[in-house]
Amino acid sequence: MISTIIYRVLTSPYVRFVRVADGFVWNVATSLMSAVTAWGDSDTALTRDTTYIGGTPITIPTALPAGSYDMLIYEGATPAATDSVVIGKRIEWNGNQIIGDPRDI
Repeated sequence: MISTIIYRVLTSPYVRFVRVADGFVWNVATSLMSAVTAWGDSDTALTRDTTYIGGTPITIPTALPAGSYDMLIYEGATPAATDSVVIGKRIEWNGNQIIGDPRDI
């Protein structure tokens, strides 16, 4: 299920989820929140859909615990800590869907 869509054209986007309460990052490799994780274990590649949507869908992991998150979208073919955030949104996640509208951060 698509959670949200971004319409900015990006070449090699990826997303990371950082919990606002404690700064823990979603670890894609373990499907758990983590205080310390390798950068490459915390990114999810995004793919633009030019056929049907005309944007880049973002699917939030179903195992992501409910809470407030900074959804950070980066541009980088090989994700690295030196990449800059190109889109930052604060989201409220209830465990199944985003509640309300994502806010810019």
